[in-house]
Amino acid sequence: MADEKYQTLDLAMNEVFDWSEDKTPLRDALWNHYMDESNKNTSSTLAHLKAYKTMSDKEIKAEAEKVLK
Repeated sequence: MADEKYQTLDLAMNEVFDWSEDKTPLRDALWNHYMDESNKNTSSTLAHLKAYKTMSDKEIKAEAEKVLK
């Protein structure tokens, strides 16, 4: 059974947000965003994504929407 805490991160973008038609998993969309933002700096990207581990599903959706919309 998948870790329910991170279930939102494993859903496709179009399942999480009504404004998206993208079928990329949210986790991958965030990874791609932060990699592009940090000029492909993996350490920086991991630091950004680590913050999502402490968030609730509602917080994950809100923070992800801020950076991806």
